[in-house]
Amino acid sequence: MSVQGDFNATYVAVEEDAAMWEVAFTDAEFNARRRLALQRDRAPSAADTELGLDGYRVELDDESCYGGIESCELYRDRVEVRFDDDALEGIEPDEPVIVRFSLRDRQFAALRGCLAAIFAADGCFFDAEAGR
Repeated sequence: MSVQGDFNATYVAVEEDAAMWEVAFTDAEFNARRRLALQRDRAPSAADTELGLDGYRVELDDESCYGGIESCELYRDRVEVRFDDDALEGIEPDEPVIVRFSLRDRQFAALRGCLAAIFAADGCFFDAEAGR
């Protein structure tokens, strides 16, 4: 199944709590057909670390993996994600998945902070608005 292609996120959820950071872009609040979710535990267990599950987790539609993002670029109206060659089945690594959205300033600031935290240890996040 191919999961490639751009979509408009009419619903963007940004969640931070004591256990994890999570961002989800969906084409509908309920019964979404398209979904891009990014998640990272704040303090992974020793078992997760041993299994290599201590990084960020990606869900794109019905596919998921740990790691696998070559770059995640945040713009004021979209996020562009490029995946590694073997990250997810059905992904063309040369073509980014582009998710467009419209957020108020406060929502965008929360999204920016959460994405920076999710990718802090990986060096694949680029914040175009901040130029880094």
